[in-house]
Amino acid sequence: MTLIKLGGSVVTFKEKPLAANFEAINNILRALTHLKMPIIVVHGGGSFGHYWSVKYNMHTKPASYDLHGISVVHESMIALNQIIVNCMVKLGMNPYATMPSIFTLGHKPIAKKIKELQTIAESGLIPTTFGDVVHIENRKYSILSGDAIMSILAKVLRPSKVVFTFNVDGIYKDMKKGEIIKEVNNNNKKSLEFPKVVADVTGGMQRKVTEALKISGTGIDVLIISAITGSSFEGTIVKGRRNRQ
Repeated sequence: MTLIKLGGSVVTFKEKPLAANFEAINNILRALTHLKMPIIVVHGGGSFGHYWSVKYNMHTKPASYDLHGISVVHESMIALNQIIVNCMVKLGMNPYATMPSIFTLGHKPIAKKIKELQTIAESGLIPTTFGDVVHIENRKYSILSGDAIMSILAKVLRPSKVVFTFNVDGIYKDMKKGEIIKEVNNNNKKSLEFPKVVADVTGGMQRKVTEALKISGTGIDVLIISAITGSSFEGTIVKGRRNRQ
């Protein structure tokens, strides 16, 4: 099982509201067609969900947000998911669009439903889900980021591969020099530098690394790579605590 996150900064143009990056989407999807194992795809909001989340001042903290804003954010994520799923279909892939509310209760996993996603993936379909606004309790809602969903799925499914794609080459040791850290573990995480992402209500690269460290704590290696360059591998490996090869 491979679990793959398509960063919102990759699948959209973050500086352009509601603008999908079709070239990047199709390039990534073509690469995924070469994988010979079951996969689950998660994508971020980019200039769709994040754009409206900022407009309506919505965050990951549960609160009684504007009801119209909740509808707009949710529908924008469905629209982006439809774009990605349609691209998959055109490439001959077999996506299976899935809202996160199907396999989560607020921010908590529903293990039975998540394992059902694995069964679906093993049948040859590709569950394709996304960060979204979800109901918590007592009419309070919250943004559940695609990065958090990666942790939720990884904890239950224990995939052999976990990949985060982003619009930079990895995690920086020194951003001014462009120096990439090849490997991260819990011992060197405090020295990391994070690229700043404009209008990212879900935490940008720092949130990705936080979630990647959670996943690596279960013994799974996590790759953080650029999905833009398309050249030989350049990125950061967040090592699993048991240092699996």
